[in-house]
Parts: sequence; structure tokens; C-alpha cells
Amino acid sequence: MRLKMRWKKSSLLLLVLALACGEEKYSPKPRGYFRIDLPEKKYELLGTDCPYTFEKNVNAQWVDKGRECWGDVYYPSLKARLQLTYKKVSETTLDTLLEDGRNLAYKHTVKADGIREKLFTSPEKEVYGILYKIQGEAATSTQFFMTDSTRHFLRGVLYFYAEPNEDSLKPVNDFMYDEVIRLVETLQWQNS
Repeated sequence: MRLKMRWKKSSLLLLVLALACGEEKYSPKPRGYFRIDLPEKKYELLGTDCPYTFEKNVNAQWVDKGRECWGDVYYPSLKARLQLTYKKVSETTLDTLLEDGRNLAYKHTVKADGIREKLFTSPEKEVYGILYKIQGEAATSTQFFMTDSTRHFLRGVLYFYAEPNEDSLKPVNDFMYDEVIRLVETLQWQNS
């Protein structure tokens, strides 16, 4: 008798639980990525003794590399570095610098799905150059070079210190692309 009573109570409990579950359907969720909080778009003029200046994000840090005006614009919250290398055109020919800049960008075609070039010209500031947007699983998504065509040459390469996954880095890549555009548009040569 006791066994029969226990069985009835267990059956009743299971029935109540089954009815309480409702009609909610379960569907597996796709793999997600961590939320990335992008820095505020607030800028200040870079203050160095270099023969160039530009506006950098206040959340980014200038890291001097010890060579003449080589440095990184470092975004700690994004683990991103915009590595800048500066050369005087008189040290080598402009043709060599331009070809090196192009070759270094196109080295990524092995992993890239495509490369888009954007031409920049600002005759009033004597700033000319090309911005490369590299698509796909390449080590860098953005590169550029700028020159005044007579004295100054500045090359920049964007690196993330994370695995190159185009999907998960898309919001950060888009943000950093805009940061590079800001740098290029505000770049000015110092008289030297």
C-alpha cells in the first residue's frame, strides 16, 4: 500500500512539473564574442618633437620607440597599436619609400580576401598618401603612408594583439579605421 501511495505521489509530482514547464521552445544559441566597449571619440594634438603632428584619441597613448620619431599610438582597452615609422626623404629616394610602402601592404595578399586603396591629397597642407584597407584574416587590417613628396615620409600599420578573426574584430576594426582616417586628415608637417 505504501509503495502504491509513493508511486501516485511521484506521478502527480512529475505531472505538475511537466505542466509547469510550458510550451517554451529551446533553440541553441550561436557562439558569441565578448562585448567590446569602444573608447570615446575625443581628440587632442600629439605633442612630440617630431616633424609631424596629428590629432590622437585622448584614450590612446604615445609610445616612443627610441628611433627618430618612430612610435606607437597605443589603445590599451582595445589591445591595438598603430605603429608609425618616419623617414626623411633625403635619406633615401621617395620612389623607394613609396614602393616599400606598397610592397609591405601587398605582402598580406596571402591571407587577405582583398585590398582597397584610398588616395589622400591635401595640397594646402602638403599631405599626400594612400590608405590600404585589408580584408580577411590578415595580420593587419589597415596600413597607410603619407608624404609631402620632398622631405617627409610617414608609414603606419595597425596591429591587434589578439587572434586575427575578422568577425569578432569587426567593430574594433571599423573604429580603428576611423581613427586612422582622423590621423590622416589632421596630419601636418612641422617646418624642419
